Amino acid sequence: MARTADLRESMAAYVRQLSDWRRLRFNDDLRDQRNLKSAAALNEFAAFILTLPIDDSRITALARLTGDREVFTPGQQTSYELGRFHFHDQTMTFDGFLTLLVGLAERDAGESGRFGGLQVPGDEPWS
Repeated sequence: MARTADLRESMAAYVRQLSDWRRLRFNDDLRDQRNLKSAAALNEFAAFILTLPIDDSRITALARLTGDREVFTPGQQTSYELGRFHFHDQTMTFDGFLTLLVGLAERDAGESGRFGGLQVPGDEPWS
């Protein structure tokens, strides 16, 4: 169970870093206010993650799916959606978003599989 708790802290830290990045993006040429809204929502989402029980099924699933049970290492789709949280659509709830992340992490994990298999006899690029 302690491993899941460690993932919550690592995930919250990752989300806070994204929040910092969004805040910095506000300073680019466009001064897009959506960056500040997203940064604030990401900070709140990080705090939400830390309030979840250790045995929350979504955190347990993310611990299994993100590659390392103690360090949150999202795949491409999961990372992309985290970076867009509340940028275009501010209606997504924290609960709903966490559930969405599990589905994305499942897809990311599926994409790290073996594609194509053997091409010619003796060709095994994954060994």
